[in-house]
Amino acid sequence: MKLISDIIFIAFIEIFVENTIFYKGFGSSTMIISSKNKKYLIGLTLCITYFTTISSGLSYFVDKIFINYDMNYLYTPIVYVVIIGIVYIITLLLLWKFFNGIFNKVKKFVHLSAFNCTVFGALLINSLTNKTFPDYIIFGFGTGIGFMLAAYLLSIVYDRLNSEDVPKSFRGYPLILIYIGILSMAFYGFTGNQINF
Repeated sequence: MKLISDIIFIAFIEIFVENTIFYKGFGSSTMIISSKNKKYLIGLTLCITYFTTISSGLSYFVDKIFINYDMNYLYTPIVYVVIIGIVYIITLLLLWKFFNGIFNKVKKFVHLSAFNCTVFGALLINSLTNKTFPDYIIFGFGTGIGFMLAAYLLSIVYDRLNSEDVPKSFRGYPLILIYIGILSMAFYGFTGNQINF
């Protein structure tokens, strides 16, 4: 029972409190791109969740091998890029060989979701904060779901942020960045931190 409660707690913390978009800023450009087209939002965020979860599981074993070496911070990012690349290639090959119908539908999401800051940031944060294999997997899954939450929160107001009612100098990216900043401050408050003036 304790394991289940720990899993739920870690996932809740990653999704709501330490959301990688609002708390760390990883993957915000991909989130802005995905929120423009609501039709592709679910496919892209599910692919990102897949890549963060699988890559996090593989990075656990790599971290256990390289964690005790001196200057591991120099080559660990390169190893993470290789891990993401291997997961990307294997995923494309498996989809193409065995699920050709699905491959044609998701190939546009796989490229964008594999190589972005959310997946890479999840691996880096995992190596610094988590110790066990279930922690790595849950953190990766929570990162993907947190990205999904952030993209959804932006997609529901995207049309309003680009409407004619907004002054032209703020329309588009400036107001989107202000909106993300306000949400970031709210999520930052969830962690128990206070902004001192």
